[in-house]
Amino acid sequence: MTRQTASSYSWPAIITLMLAALSLNVAAAPCDPDESKWAPSRYYPAGAVVHHDGEWYQSRELHQGLEPGITFDWKQLDAAPECSGEAAPPAPIDKSDVETGQTAQTGTVTGSPDSPASESSSDNELCEQPDQWLFSERYTVGSEASHGGKIWKAIRPTSGDMPGMNTPPRWQLVEDHCSLENQLP
Repeated sequence: MTRQTASSYSWPAIITLMLAALSLNVAAAPCDPDESKWAPSRYYPAGAVVHHDGEWYQSRELHQGLEPGITFDWKQLDAAPECSGEAAPPAPIDKSDVETGQTAQTGTVTGSPDSPASESSSDNELCEQPDQWLFSERYTVGSEASHGGKIWKAIRPTSGDMPGMNTPPRWQLVEDHCSLENQLP
């Protein structure tokens, strides 16, 4: 049996193996229960994880104040999720950020449920009534739909959420839309 020395190995092969080893993902660290504690005042986007009553839960959709383990809005997880690197779930959103219109997930949110959106129209613009709201349709921020004789504007991405019915709100009433000018009260 012959003994091989470092000089007998191919340096390109060694470098390739070293680069392959360095490119492997480092195992992500599991979430810390204290840092991931559920708070009823926070908004939780889809995919956010919380620790509540000794269990881990993942949010199925954007919501606020819904207790994990009681509603369908949360999915119980079998183990602690990974919270570092690319595997990190989206962070919860503080209520104050929503009220001021700033969120990391959706960018700027305009208006609030207490102050309806106001869209002014000029006489030079062509006014079109938005399509009827559909349960099966996906709406992006700024999309408009008519529902219940009113015009609504999406303030968050939404699908299946009826205008005026959700908490947190996904729709904002547009009181002065140009298509409403000729309607009888």
